[in-house]
Amino acid sequence: MLRSLRVSSTVFCRSEMRAPWGFAVKAHGRAAFHILLEGECWLDVDGVDPPFHLRAGDVVVLPRGPGHALRSSRSHRVEWLDDILERTPPVFGQLAYGGTGVKTNLICGAFTIEDQELLPVLSALPAVAVVRSQDGATRWLHPLLELVSTEAASFEPGRDSVVARLADVLLLQTIRHTMQADGDWPQLFDRQVGATLRLMREAPERRWTVEQLASAVSMSRTSLSDRFRSTTGMPPMQYLTRLRIASAARELRTGRASLAEIAVRVGYGSEYALSKAFRREKGVTPSAYRLSSR
Repeated sequence: MLRSLRVSSTVFCRSEMRAPWGFAVKAHGRAAFHILLEGECWLDVDGVDPPFHLRAGDVVVLPRGPGHALRSSRSHRVEWLDDILERTPPVFGQLAYGGTGVKTNLICGAFTIEDQELLPVLSALPAVAVVRSQDGATRWLHPLLELVSTEAASFEPGRDSVVARLADVLLLQTIRHTMQADGDWPQLFDRQVGATLRLMREAPERRWTVEQLASAVSMSRTSLSDRFRSTTGMPPMQYLTRLRIASAARELRTGRASLAEIAVRVGYGSEYALSKAFRREKGVTPSAYRLSSR
């Protein structure tokens, strides 16, 4: 299953901060990351104690998008990042902020795991995943950071796209490094739960029941339900619904099939049934989603 792990990164901000400085990000529920290219700073995360002292070469992943703050010193006050960006818009994609002291270079952004089958990866990560340049990850971390730093400082066409793709690789390596260090891969990728996930993914149009899925992977209904919830954090049918809606959303974004055609392909008996489920999960109608994505 690790072979199919894919992430998609969005770089929100390339920042050159000069001490003293501090900014805060409101909780948004989307997995976030910070890459420290130069300097040092302190990271405070809501509900996590104590704060983290970050140095050049460190990569931080916040899987569940909590409220957090970064600052040049533990005592310096912070401002909301949205207010800073409104008052001081980035120039050529880079934010310059702070005083006249020591410089810190950051790349900040968010990411999603594109494959819904692998959402347990995020739930299995700790609230704050930090890979430090001195903790045994230097074989892959230093070359990647050097590439990111070089590209972020350039003015070549497509620079931001290249930085985002390099961030994808950094995040994948961070996820793998963190999970291997914690020894959680076997628990996360339970063989029979993994087989159940594959069945759902390969045939979302089938009218699956928990009994059918359990039988297909040689488990009892109760055992599958318990282990599935333990691994993914949700019951099998709820997961299947999210998988179907994710498939429908992908088709709405990238294809021209009608809603009725998509409904059949993702396991809903009618356009109405898909619309109702889609709105419940996404908060918008399929037609509004398709329009906004284009």
